[in-house]
Amino acid sequence: MENTNQSNQAQRPQGGVIEPLPNSTAVLVLGIVSIVAVFCSYGLFGIVLGILGLVLSGKPINLYTENPEAYTESSYKNLKAGRICSIIGLSLGGLFILLGILAIIGIFGGLIALLPFLDSLNIDMITFLTLL
Repeated sequence: MENTNQSNQAQRPQGGVIEPLPNSTAVLVLGIVSIVAVFCSYGLFGIVLGILGLVLSGKPINLYTENPEAYTESSYKNLKAGRICSIIGLSLGGLFILLGILAIIGIFGGLIALLPFLDSLNIDMITFLTLL
């Protein structure tokens, strides 16, 4: 029994104090803001913030898996929640950008589909675009 207590104490940081994981709060904030930013910026800032949150969460996850006794469980839960929010923000951002590209293609496709009808009405393309 004494060996397990000594090994647990040897794994803990100086003074036996349990610390929070580094960047756990930052990852959580970036994840939440990435979801909100998707709806404000056509997905671009959501993608950027989601990637930042995922990158910042890599090292703390490795630290926790190597030595879970040295870090608080609440900071690990914050880190996991932030990582999940970052993935959601990244996915939504990609979806918004894809929908934006499809909308632009649909608009130009619709304009190109109108060209034969404009010839029959004797309206040139410049006049049609000025009417829009």
